[in-house]
Amino acid sequence: MMRTGTCATALACALMTASTVANAEQATVQQPRAFGHVLGDIVTQQVLLGPDDRAAELSAMPSTGRVNAWLERRPPSISTDADGRRWLVLDYQVMNSPRAPAVTSTPPLQLRLASGKTLDVAASPLSIGPLAPLGLADAGRLAGLQPDRLLAPESTAPLRRALTVWIVLAVAVMIAWLGWWLWRNQRDAHQLPFAKAWSRFGRQDDAALDANPDAWRGLHRALDEAAGRVVLAGSVPDLTEKAPHLRELQPQLEQFFQRSSNRFFSPLPVASPFSLRELYRALYRAEKRHHR
Repeated sequence: MMRTGTCATALACALMTASTVANAEQATVQQPRAFGHVLGDIVTQQVLLGPDDRAAELSAMPSTGRVNAWLERRPPSISTDADGRRWLVLDYQVMNSPRAPAVTSTPPLQLRLASGKTLDVAASPLSIGPLAPLGLADAGRLAGLQPDRLLAPESTAPLRRALTVWIVLAVAVMIAWLGWWLWRNQRDAHQLPFAKAWSRFGRQDDAALDANPDAWRGLHRALDEAAGRVVLAGSVPDLTEKAPHLRELQPQLEQFFQRSSNRFFSPLPVASPFSLRELYRALYRAEKRHHR
């Protein structure tokens, strides 16, 4: 009975092997270059699996690790070309360097697809060369470590000269800008009406300006000069229409004329708050922005 069971098992194994061989076919492989490899090189082998569908899927990926004394298989991957064909990409890295040229090969593989078909991948021969010719290494003319190569220190004089020139230019630009800014402010203080008025009365505080009749008259004169004619309370809208940069100050100007009329012609005090100095400053800043 044991002999009969053994024969049955052997027969089953033979039938399975015959079935596998019958379903196997030679794979289409893009083999790597067969020569010119050295330690550290990556050798790539590509196996055609078929179109992008489930029938061309692998049942299991090839394992990674050392395949012989010279090669190690890295993690495989799948790529698809422009025609939609799927390729199994197998990368092998050269892990040893022979003392003389040696010949090895990528290992043969059998890849089982989800369709049940088996692809046979043939071995591909490779030649691996030494990192250095054997004669030179044996003669001791290639030392393990090379001495440090001493470099002559570079002169920093050109950099120092360039830095000095740029510093001088930067200082010259800053001085020129400061001079232009002072000149423009001085010019405005002698030409622009509100700048002249601010230069004359701007250093006084609110109480001093409010008590100074010349400060009230000075703002009337500045408004007349800015408009080119006498400005009265009723002509403030015309002034702001011809000078749009003063339009946002129209309420303060109307309040100024009301307060000025009350100050000079009405004996009754006005309780509403008003800052003559703030109006001076606002008119000066609006004029300055307009003439930039």
